[in-house]
Amino acid sequence: METFEELKEICRQACHERNACKDGFAAMLLAGNTAELMQVWRRWWQDVYESKYADIMTARIATASGRLLREMRQSDVYVNESSERGLVIVCRPDHQILVGGTAKCYVFGTPAEVTATDHAQVYVRESGVGLTLRGYATARVKAGDCAIYDRSLLKGTPDSVEIHGQARFEGDVRIKE
Repeated sequence: METFEELKEICRQACHERNACKDGFAAMLLAGNTAELMQVWRRWWQDVYESKYADIMTARIATASGRLLREMRQSDVYVNESSERGLVIVCRPDHQILVGGTAKCYVFGTPAEVTATDHAQVYVRESGVGLTLRGYATARVKAGDCAIYDRSLLKGTPDSVEIHGQARFEGDVRIKE
């Protein structure tokens, strides 16, 4: 995927397939460049993350060209990159991802290794993810192997969790079958 037009067409198809909300779909159709499309993504990201739309997008985002990724970066959307701000999308990276500051990180696909610090937020929904939280970082997980330190907070149902220091865990450890 190399151009904004290709990315927008993938978004249009994915939204159509999953019957996206009409407001989000209309906003996506009105986007005239990568920056405007990234604003739409951030506005409706939670809906995107919780749907099959995310699977469609992340499979294609991983093949994005350098030019398109630079345009996304200018809008504070980072794909398989470490960041201290903005929206970080992790989809099958070949290296560890470090997020800090106020970044919001969404992990799709495996394997993935993510370390979060400061006040970063991480969301994990699949097994095969290694997550480390430090500082005041927080995470909501549906799976994954987690280690939490300092005053970090982990909520959800990880596959496993190691708790260190004053870190807090609210949830249950999933039982693998």
